[in-house]
Amino acid sequence: MHKLSIFALSAMLLHFSVGLHAARLQEYVGKVDHIYDGQTVRIFYRGGQIRVRLPAIETPQTEEAKEALAKLVAGKTVRITQIRWDKGYLIGDVYVDDKDVRSELVRVGHARARPADSNGEIHLSEN
Repeated sequence: MHKLSIFALSAMLLHFSVGLHAARLQEYVGKVDHIYDGQTVRIFYRGGQIRVRLPAIETPQTEEAKEALAKLVAGKTVRITQIRWDKGYLIGDVYVDDKDVRSELVRVGHARARPADSNGEIHLSEN
């Protein structure tokens, strides 16, 4: 009986911690209205604006990198999966029509993937 209750308690704690992790992942859908550089945009969301930075990539500080990102997202409605907030920026994965923008920038050579993020590894999708 004692082993069963420890198992049940462990299962409840695991379920609770998974639920907390899932609750922290928030999605935002908004229209991109400004491109700052090769990895940072601003979206219009619920009457306000949010600055969004793509995680785990490095882009050169060039007009070409900025234009590559603009070609993918400017004026488009995007879906962002939040990873975290950092210094006023939403750090998150950005998708246009279910295409991972970060992976696309790396694929076409306008960004370089960093091997890991400070909160753990982030893997590029195969889209």
